[in-house]
Amino acid sequence: MRPDVVALPFVIVLIIVLFLYLKAVFFKPLTALMDQRETDMNAGSDTKAAAAAAVEARQGEYNARLKDLRAQAFARKKALADAAAKERAALLEEARTKASGHRELALESLRTQQAKAKADLTAQVDALADSMVQHLLKQA
Repeated sequence: MRPDVVALPFVIVLIIVLFLYLKAVFFKPLTALMDQRETDMNAGSDTKAAAAAAVEARQGEYNARLKDLRAQAFARKKALADAAAKERAALLEEARTKASGHRELALESLRTQQAKAKADLTAQVDALADSMVQHLLKQA
């Protein structure tokens, strides 16, 4: 088969027209779509980087705030523990004072009972001695 000299320029013109048509109708929108997609991906990447930076900054703020709150909680806990220790010491001192008062009352009561018992015993001894003397005198 031999190429036709008249058909060859026609085929070349047809290929050029087809190329220009495909370039205008198919490749140009396809290229625009691909460029738009790349732009969107880059924008998404930039947005992602900005969001990551914002998250990291907020996380730093939260960590600093958490540290401050922990310090405040520790200080509050220490203040409460100190107040509880002072109150316990005051209650203990009050209990000691009351116990000392009760002890003194009990000792005074015991001293009174001792004196009374001693007086009763002395009176009983005297009465018994008189009774014995009387009994012995009657026998003699």
